[in-house]
Amino acid sequence: MRNTSVLTSTWSGAHRWAPRHLLVPRDEGEVLTGIALARDARIPLRVIGGGHSFTPLAATDGVAMSLDAHQGLVHADPVTGLVTLRGGTRLWEIAELLAPYALALPVMGDIDRQSIAGAIQTGTHGTGARFTGFSGMVRGLRLALADGSVVEASPDRERDLFEAARLGLGTIGVVLEVTLACVPVYRLDLVESTEEIGPTVGSFLQDSSITDHQEFFWFPRTRRATVRTSRRVAQGTPRQRPHRVTEVIQQEVLGNAAWDLMCRGAAVIPGLSRPAAELASRLFAGPHVVDDSASVFTAPRRVRFQESEWAIPAHRFEEAFEALRTRFEDERVRVTFPLEVRRAAADDVWLSTAYGRDTVYLAAHRYHREEAGPFLLMVQRTLAPFAARPHWGKKHWLGRRDLAALYPRFEDFRAVRAAADPDGVLLTGYLRHLLG
Repeated sequence: MRNTSVLTSTWSGAHRWAPRHLLVPRDEGEVLTGIALARDARIPLRVIGGGHSFTPLAATDGVAMSLDAHQGLVHADPVTGLVTLRGGTRLWEIAELLAPYALALPVMGDIDRQSIAGAIQTGTHGTGARFTGFSGMVRGLRLALADGSVVEASPDRERDLFEAARLGLGTIGVVLEVTLACVPVYRLDLVESTEEIGPTVGSFLQDSSITDHQEFFWFPRTRRATVRTSRRVAQGTPRQRPHRVTEVIQQEVLGNAAWDLMCRGAAVIPGLSRPAAELASRLFAGPHVVDDSASVFTAPRRVRFQESEWAIPAHRFEEAFEALRTRFEDERVRVTFPLEVRRAAADDVWLSTAYGRDTVYLAAHRYHREEAGPFLLMVQRTLAPFAARPHWGKKHWLGRRDLAALYPRFEDFRAVRAAADPDGVLLTGYLRHLLG
């Protein structure tokens, strides 16, 4: 089961590690063997998904385990909409797996390279005022615990374990299977437009409340926003996409290759960042599209970056955004990547960034060849007065004391984690910093 193809760095390249053992288990038995190896050797075990976290959540010098050989659909019920997937299943595979059952995920983010286990363990989400993140969709889990036992957890069985493990940062157990609440298959009608930033911010809460899925991108210190509005339509609605050649030019040539060149140039000559952002703010909007939901939610992201994302109570969004906008002007920031603004419904997942509150997300990005720390730390400090919770998979500088003040069920989570893994087999130094 050892395999040297297991990831030992994050997608962005920000974190690299050198584990003692690289494992790719093919079934539950081999997962348990890997856990026993770590436990007996007294070294930490971390499970690696797609590597799309911007933090060292998966980093370990002990046992690195990938579930890439433990993928696929276990069960799907078209009547209840409940779908069970193996933990290593990648998000981009799910639409095809569910197609025979006429089911789909209720919402997705714009990147689909993650594993389903990684997505729920880090709090991955999309946008939509009526929709939670992936962890809020979870209805059941099959977990391999640090003591070698395998348990089924749900709202009706091992309730506290379920509540902690559906967003557990990989510290409760190895997610062997996850059961999700899915919906009948649907298509999305996507319209993108370039708008003035002031009115866009002023109407975002109202507009996103009456629209299925809305988000906007703002290139700092420009006057324009690119607004993406998606309306859910019946699966039988005719597809509408640009000609394939046109789409390749827009997405790959302009959206990735040319954009990467612009970012590379600005990384070498910072003065180019403003004209690059100005140009992008005028051209970022894409064509009208109607297609299957998974094809519209996601987009190719080949230009690498660092990211920090903060969850703000929705009612404080406008003042938080204005604080950032003012800070960017005062500091005369020069960044090429946009700020992304999304929305999600409140949920009851203990470590969810949307726990107990209607939430707006503000995500800041920096090109991977530039020094990201100072800019992203500025964003963190500017948003701190607004009870901003950090996305667990994206860069931040908070520790246990800060996080305990932001999450009402934080101590409950710590108690369940300690009971499930008293010897800290699934903990690293970074996770001890977060959780104590």
